[in-house]
Amino acid sequence: MRKHYGAVRESASNLRWLRVKSDLLKLLQRLLRGELTRNRRRKNRSPWLIGGLVIAIVAISYILHEPKAPRTATAAGTELVCTVKSVYDGDTLTARCPEGEVKVRVFGVDAPEMGQEPWGVQSRDAFRSMVNRGDSVRLRVIDQDRYGRTVAQVIIGNRDAGLELVRQGRAVVYEQYNDSSVYRQAEDEARQARRGIWERSGSQQNPSAWRRLNPR
Repeated sequence: MRKHYGAVRESASNLRWLRVKSDLLKLLQRLLRGELTRNRRRKNRSPWLIGGLVIAIVAISYILHEPKAPRTATAAGTELVCTVKSVYDGDTLTARCPEGEVKVRVFGVDAPEMGQEPWGVQSRDAFRSMVNRGDSVRLRVIDQDRYGRTVAQVIIGNRDAGLELVRQGRAVVYEQYNDSSVYRQAEDEARQARRGIWERSGSQQNPSAWRRLNPR
């Protein structure tokens, strides 16, 4: 209950402060209009006063209309039906959801970075072959990562896109966050069949190691 009243008091205080700034903005606008009118009637002008008023009006207008803080992360377990806007790489896409535009990190997999040529491009293209711009997808929200992206299972029809990428050899299981035996089995099968990144040996099978050697 105290927490509720505290929030109410904080909201009322913010509203009062907003009104003060709004009233101050109106006062400055009136002063500027008055000064401009007087300048038209007389030869001696006051450029410094007019400039100061303009700067103050612009500053207060920005404060009143400053962008709102990003909304809190979507709760884990939430399922969203969204439309794909773009696929950036093999494990990242942007979607339009009911709550707005969402940048999605595909759960449980790690795809080669775009700088890991040609594996990064091939992984991205494999993802794009599953889902195109404008397609509908379901997002099963798992978490939010340190970059503010929504970590989610991406479901296309009845397919788990992350699992399918692993099965095709276009991504590895992100063992730090995913201990699913289903994913591991899919990776083992891709490795044995020498699909995608497993076609030959090299650093392309370990995107996290590549990132450590090539920090952003």
